[in-house]
Amino acid sequence: MTGFLGRFGRQFFAAATIACLLLALGVCGWWLVVAQGRDERFEPAASGFALVAAITGVYAERRAAARERRAQVLHALSDELVKNTELLTGGGFAPLDRFAPKARVYPRLVQSATDAALVSGVFADPGHAALVSLLHRWRDAVHDFNRRLDLTELRTYVSRVPAEELLAIDEAMHRPGGQLDRLRQLRDSIEEVLRA
Repeated sequence: MTGFLGRFGRQFFAAATIACLLLALGVCGWWLVVAQGRDERFEPAASGFALVAAITGVYAERRAAARERRAQVLHALSDELVKNTELLTGGGFAPLDRFAPKARVYPRLVQSATDAALVSGVFADPGHAALVSLLHRWRDAVHDFNRRLDLTELRTYVSRVPAEELLAIDEAMHRPGGQLDRLRQLRDSIEEVLRA
């Protein structure tokens, strides 16, 4: 029963509220038509206007709240993209020195705003399908990349790794079409959609 209320509670209460307001509006309309005295016609008319205002006010408040949530999520996504751009173009992923390669700890890309955006449902409208698709791809790519960095660091720090292997790992990461290149392209695609 709790799962049912959790999934359908908001929709049920919203539908019940709108139904009650519409029913009250209908009763006021009926009262306005049936009332005999001249002075009695103003009360149902005033009540009717109040109910119309309540109906439109509820709708407008929900739309404004949705726009505000969307703006907050977009701001968080923009901040996260800036942070990831700094990480992807910064010294943490600079190529190793070919003459003295050594194991290192790589910075991790962040994805908390992406996760929050996907979970929040603020982009559930049909017009945001491309952005949602890109955010899913970005989240998966970042998770995979960070996991690969974990494995790379574990491999290079647990045992002594020859310089040739360190350089091979670094070259695989930096080659055209490699992990870093794909992440940068995907990040650029998300930025283009957000700017549009």
